[in-house]
Amino acid sequence: MSTAFDVRVLDSVVRVDFDASVPAELRERIRGHWVDLVEDGAEPTVTLTANLGNGRHSSDPQHRIISAPSAEQLAARIVSEATLAGIAGLSGSALMLHAGGVALDDGRVIALVGPSGRGKTTASRALGRHYGYVTDETLAVYPGGDVVPYRKPLSIGTDPDSKTPHPASSEGLRGLPDAPLVLDAIVVLDRRDGIAEPYVETIPVLESLEALVPQTSFLSSLRNPLRTLVSTILSTGGVRRVVYSEAETLGELVDEILSTRTDESPHLVDVGVSTNDCDCGAKLGEEEVVVEAAPGTLYRRSEYRDALSVDDALVVFRQNLVTVLDGLGPVLWFSAADSTAAEITDAALKEMPEPPPGVDPAAIIEATLDELVTANLLVRA
Repeated sequence: MSTAFDVRVLDSVVRVDFDASVPAELRERIRGHWVDLVEDGAEPTVTLTANLGNGRHSSDPQHRIISAPSAEQLAARIVSEATLAGIAGLSGSALMLHAGGVALDDGRVIALVGPSGRGKTTASRALGRHYGYVTDETLAVYPGGDVVPYRKPLSIGTDPDSKTPHPASSEGLRGLPDAPLVLDAIVVLDRRDGIAEPYVETIPVLESLEALVPQTSFLSSLRNPLRTLVSTILSTGGVRRVVYSEAETLGELVDEILSTRTDESPHLVDVGVSTNDCDCGAKLGEEEVVVEAAPGTLYRRSEYRDALSVDDALVVFRQNLVTVLDGLGPVLWFSAADSTAAEITDAALKEMPEPPPGVDPAAIIEATLDELVTANLLVRA
């Protein structure tokens, strides 16, 4: 009789199997962790074969062999590997946040974003007793806002390598509403000691990008990652930060979270389509040269995945990091197309306001170019 079982992980079906090193009692215990997600009759997209202690592995993405030296660590590894398989299955299709999530009866979903150890699981447990439990770790959002639930076993414990999985049903968490799930609010969890009165505040769009991008998976696989993320932020009323000490106090903030919305309405321009209002490239061909460059020194933009103008700022996304450029930064970045320092300086001076007396604009431009090179946004050729 087969001891394998299939589970629904986001939009994927993952088969969990065991070799002879895993005793029957442990197999049944691990199956019990996934009781809320068992899927019968669907063809699995990924198979995980688990074993105790022998260190075997497989590079086949459709059939992964995972090992751990103890029962606790093996159970935790299965949760981790199954989650990774589900995330990979949505690569390029959905925005995926490292977030817990709960749903109101009408289907509106609140995402609870934070890195490991920030309190996502604790917050999801506290709120999930009053609202539908969506997930405690990975929230997937399709274009338009539809949320893919992943009622994964909650990972509970202090050791990140061997947290014990608990099915949501064993924790008394509510089921999902009948209504379609749609993302309505994004919350960054900020748990601090000594907060007597928890509170909600909005985060400016540019700051929220810097907070959210590290808490995503496969963001670069989306066609327009920055546009997708910013559009999601704006469609949900902007990112909120919740500052609190105890997760049990979060329930009293739900109405405030839902009603707190940003009044920002930035002008967005995809750099692949337009270079915003700066016609720096056209100005490079003009005759005026202010500063001579060292012979043979040219500047060009480093490779990047995406760039987006947000009002007067420029957001550059590369290597899963975002950098926000303002002031001179966008002008210099746009101007650096195998251009000399003199050409870039000429273009920048045409964009800059009249400097105060005693300020050398060429020196400021040179220093800013050095900063962009140090930040790997520009390269010297």
